[in-house]
Amino acid sequence: MEGDARRRRPRPAGGDRPARGPRGRGRGDRRRLRHATDPERLVDAAATALGGRLRELFGIRPQGGPDAPPLGLHSDGANVVVDVHGRSVRLRDPDEDWLLMLCGRAADDGGDSVLIDGYALVEALRTAGEPELREVHDFLVGTDVDYFGTWVNPARGVPGTPLVRRLVEYTRAGRRVVRASDYAAPVPREPEWDRHLELIERYADALATAMEVAPRFRLDAGDLFVLDNYRFLHGRDGYRGERTLHVLTVRSTEAA
Repeated sequence: MEGDARRRRPRPAGGDRPARGPRGRGRGDRRRLRHATDPERLVDAAATALGGRLRELFGIRPQGGPDAPPLGLHSDGANVVVDVHGRSVRLRDPDEDWLLMLCGRAADDGGDSVLIDGYALVEALRTAGEPELREVHDFLVGTDVDYFGTWVNPARGVPGTPLVRRLVEYTRAGRRVVRASDYAAPVPREPEWDRHLELIERYADALATAMEVAPRFRLDAGDLFVLDNYRFLHGRDGYRGERTLHVLTVRSTEAA
């Protein structure tokens, strides 16, 4: 129509529409990838997974970087307290019971994840044929340790008072907790210090053996993983190249 300022793109002969490029390579795909790796997805996932049982969230932590050695089996949890206007505030809690991980970028080589059922591991120690392994089980369920005792230079905000607990115990609500810490030590002034240290090292050996034989799985960019931190111990293989992971730990109404 005369006077219409809009321009119309002419169609090719025959009425065919212009061919489009392969899907998944344009700006839309990049937007989807950015959304898939957005750390805020972790908050939504925690609310979806736990619903009304979600009690407390801690800050999302970026992890990773270039080239790293293997990370042994462990459970998450830290004791970080700061003073905000005269009020003690926890930035991390040693009893975080759920862990959420979002992969922002997978490593070029390596970095596969490892997951061990802590309940099954403890049962295997209890029923082992070797008395030395059964002794480790009895120690885990029956003896206190200084959970961060060998941490020589703790980060600012970590209380100096020893955190004493058992590596396997139950919450007030009856939920079983299986823990693993690279920093565990006998409690201060323990009369049987040497024996307790030997049993802690035997537990570490059992974890190392379990990690060697465990199956691996790979987290690719956008993969989001939700983990019961009281039951499962996790680690990863060493890697080369850049790897990015976003981590959120939370406490539910069932936490210790």
